[in-house]
Amino acid sequence: MTPKNLHRAAALLEMVTWTVLIVGMILKYSGITEAVVPIAGAVHGFGFLCFAAITITVWVNNRWTFAQGVAGLVVSIIPWAALPFTLWADKKGILDEGWRFTTAEEEPKTFADKILAQLVRHPLRSILIIVVIIVIIYVILLTVGQPYDPDALVESVN
Repeated sequence: MTPKNLHRAAALLEMVTWTVLIVGMILKYSGITEAVVPIAGAVHGFGFLCFAAITITVWVNNRWTFAQGVAGLVVSIIPWAALPFTLWADKKGILDEGWRFTTAEEEPKTFADKILAQLVRHPLRSILIIVVIIVIIYVILLTVGQPYDPDALVESVN
């Protein structure tokens, strides 16, 4: 899978999980049911972390500028913005490169390049490690809880 295809798939995942979460919130705050939000929130949280990890990987691989990389991460917190960003990045040509470090002749120089080289040269092991890291972060975030209590905000306004 190319960086372009991987980033596009992650953006689609991010967009779909945002949609399910927002539908769940509409159902919750319209009084229909609260059952969807915990599941949709959990799925979206995992999708968000995956999108962020993939964006950072593509940022390093394709040598994005700092602004492009930060924009790629910021769009993940704006509903439905990941896919338009990916389409924009594709149009600008910053997703066109293949994976670097596919051969032993290519030597990584920076710390980020060394990590990328490991990921590209040992994909199964690297993906397993990344998924474990994402799951650990995910569990920590679930343990901490949501950053705010929407019901408390509503009560403070009333």
